[in-house]
Amino acid sequence: MSMRILSILACLVLVSACEPAKKADEASVQLVRTIEVREGRLNHRLSFYGVLLPVVRARLAFQSPGVLKSRPAQMGQAVRQGELLATLDNPELGPAQRAAAARLQESLTQRDQAKRELARQRSLSTTGAVGEEAVERQAADLASLEATVARAEADLAGTSQRLEDATLLAPFDGVISSVIVEPGEFVAAGQAVMSIGGLDKVEVRVLLPASLVGELQTGEQLTVRVPQLGEDVSPGVVTELAAIGEKETGLFPVTVEIGVDPESSMIRAGMQAEVMVDYADVVGLIVPLGAIVDPVGGDPELFIVREGKVEEVPVSILAIANGEVAVEAAGSAISIGDLVVTAGHRSLTGGQQVRTTQ
Repeated sequence: MSMRILSILACLVLVSACEPAKKADEASVQLVRTIEVREGRLNHRLSFYGVLLPVVRARLAFQSPGVLKSRPAQMGQAVRQGELLATLDNPELGPAQRAAAARLQESLTQRDQAKRELARQRSLSTTGAVGEEAVERQAADLASLEATVARAEADLAGTSQRLEDATLLAPFDGVISSVIVEPGEFVAAGQAVMSIGGLDKVEVRVLLPASLVGELQTGEQLTVRVPQLGEDVSPGVVTELAAIGEKETGLFPVTVEIGVDPESSMIRAGMQAEVMVDYADVVGLIVPLGAIVDPVGGDPELFIVREGKVEEVPVSILAIANGEVAVEAAGSAISIGDLVVTAGHRSLTGGQQVRTTQ
């Protein structure tokens, strides 16, 4: 075999020996996942809880005392406006109305007679048969009787109104939410007999700190969730913002209203509601929480990929919320658009060569 052939074989052996080593070096380069650093505002989401109440609601009562005679309405019953809910038995109301009507009729008769007498005397005064003093006295008597008629009409209207008040009617469409008095029980004037609430709108009252109330305004939309119904959320509108905090807590009441379709929604008054309030807190460089090495320790840092190698960059954590972190670094160690390692960085060291994927 010639020296030339031996040389060629030797080269082939060397090449074949080197190629696997090169592939092995490429395979040993660690693969990491990255994301670009962005600038933004870190939003915090806080939850506040309250109980849903009907927006339109009322405690119904009679204006006169008496014994509850009947109560057709039952708790949980849906009623229409004007529907009979309860009746009151007050034995004094009927006779009082009849007596007031009789007094009014008597006053009207006396007044009409006085009018005729005044007309007669004025006719006689033109012939001199009756003096002016007599005419004036008759006119004064008529005025007094007119006042008596007015009082009698007012008395009759009052007694009639009290008699009408002995019948309790639904003031609007809704559902009877509570029943307080049973038939046969005595009811004082103004004492609540039952409560009614509408179905198409509910509201929740929550207590917020002053720092959050200052960020809200009437008409602003918030997110509301009813835990009993799962993770579905509904839009709510701020309808009331208290200007004075509660003495006991120092917190400010805020009312949030939710529109409800009773036919398709299961949201009902009495359920607990979670009102979620987002507020902007920190502006800075935003990275995922998973990108931080030692986030709760004393030396948090990031790995930044530059020219295929990673650099360790110490950072200060400004805020953490919703799986993201607002950070800052000394000087210009981090810039918007830098590639920060989010996965595969637990075994990295500074200066190590890496392959990236996003």
